Amino acid sequence: MAFFAARDPDRPRYRTRFMRAGVVYVFAILVMGIASGARPNNLIIWVFSAMIAALLASGFLSGLMMTPLRATRLEPRRGRVGEPLLIRYELSNRSRFVPSYDLTVTESVDPKLLEPAGTAWALHVGPGDTVHAEAVFRPVRRGAVQLTDFEVATTFPFGLLRKIVRVPRKGDVLIHPEILPLRVDLLARVTSGAFGGQRLSQKGGGNDDFFGVREYRSGDSIRSVAWKRLAGTGQIATIERGRAVPPRVRVLRDLRTPTGSLRTAPGEDARALEERAIVIAASTIALADRLGYEYALSVAGVGIPSVALRKGHFHREKIMSLLAALDLDAPRVAGNGLSASDERAALVCGHPDRADTSIAPDSAWHFTARQLDSMLDSMLDRASPRDTGATPAAAPAGGAA
Repeated sequence: MAFFAARDPDRPRYRTRFMRAGVVYVFAILVMGIASGARPNNLIIWVFSAMIAALLASGFLSGLMMTPLRATRLEPRRGRVGEPLLIRYELSNRSRFVPSYDLTVTESVDPKLLEPAGTAWALHVGPGDTVHAEAVFRPVRRGAVQLTDFEVATTFPFGLLRKIVRVPRKGDVLIHPEILPLRVDLLARVTSGAFGGQRLSQKGGGNDDFFGVREYRSGDSIRSVAWKRLAGTGQIATIERGRAVPPRVRVLRDLRTPTGSLRTAPGEDARALEERAIVIAASTIALADRLGYEYALSVAGVGIPSVALRKGHFHREKIMSLLAALDLDAPRVAGNGLSASDERAALVCGHPDRADTSIAPDSAWHFTARQLDSMLDSMLDRASPRDTGATPAAAPAGGAA
């Protein structure tokens, strides 16, 4: 028969630490204790007793506040490199009489992944109340960030002791790649050809040129009635017009070559080139979404299925999540990309080091990671120039800019 139950890993853990002021205060108590023992005096004894009482009261009051406190992290779904990430915390005081004061929430996270920019803090949580506090982080790298434990602490009332409640709660936040403002004319040049330009759809339902004639349906406008057909056959028919399809672009990332096999210049980081290629892909998708294009994503070299051509918020978030989840340490697979694609869409290929035109048809456009600076909006270049130490690559074949 076991007399001691196993410790619940999900149960909050309480700890007490001395602050720097508390260490000095304890040293002063020892000095006063030695003085009161060497030369007993009523005043010294009273001061010594008051100092001890203040230390005990500090520990008792802070412990009384933190014991009924419950904390929950409200994880955000996703974040983005270059944009602030807010993590919210819900602090609940289950006590019926004792309030909580000066509560600080700190997260146990690697600063190389999430850089703290603002600490979550709550001044007061009344009895039976629930408040929310927000911490601000700066995502440093894309990918999945695992959140583990977080701490709720207070130094109330005298700042001598720090009472800590450590809450074991795991969570994940997916950090999307950084989006940089690219030149608008880039996509205009890419989609100006027959494959990606604006054209008529194969289905009717728009307000453009004549598409066909169909039977009249209830609710059709009288302006669309085919009067000549009515006069000749005596049957009511409706003129159907075509609708324009927005330009379509597919973004292809070439990740067939492992990181260690990339051709780099002296002092150039191969992994940084791959990350810049992913930034170009994310920025191109964001620009296409802002311009109302249909867009898609394909990644060569990793086992990720191609995404179909669509547009909209959820389609964009799906593609960004795929780019965020790319594992550059995973084994690469051989493939020829979209060299035999018959899709009617402009194809934009991105390469980490040098352009390999065999990955796509001759009509495709090719960009390398070193060309990122030349692809940025000129307004951004004047506001915050990017100094990477690499010169833009020469324009490759196949219509590269």
